[in-house]
Amino acid sequence: MTKARGILALLVSAAALWIVAGRTWITAAADPTTPVPGVAQATAEAPGNSPLLVSCAAIIAVIALLFGLLERVGRWVVGGVAVLAALGYSGVALATMLADRPHTAWPGVGLVLGLAVAAGAAWVTRASGRWQASARYERSSAADDGEPGADPTRTWDALSRGEDV
Repeated sequence: MTKARGILALLVSAAALWIVAGRTWITAAADPTTPVPGVAQATAEAPGNSPLLVSCAAIIAVIALLFGLLERVGRWVVGGVAVLAALGYSGVALATMLADRPHTAWPGVGLVLGLAVAAGAAWVTRASGRWQASARYERSSAADDGEPGADPTRTWDALSRGEDV
């Protein structure tokens, strides 16, 4: 897996988690045992899902961007945090499913998706060990070979001897 594909996979996974987190997971129905004459029965949605869901998705998105900037050890550390964030997402989904409140099918989708993202983040973290490190700030090999162009003093001495540099 290339660096770009790994980062893209984590970003798409974070977007999917974010979308699922935005759906209604818990519904609250009016109590049908005490009907009020002249008032229609209605269902009410819960005030919202746990902010932890959106936080976990955001953490994974930020970590995906950090994968492009960090070296091997840093990628292993933030990859572990991504796996933990995805497992936290799955934990919230499981807790919602096991609660006594009525819920929709979205917690099940969140549970499966969270586990899949955790496995994907672990896979990207493992594959990141084979990614090419950036050589942008490394010293060129010319300075190590002792070529005259690398050191101004050696260049001047070579020109004094009549050598073409």
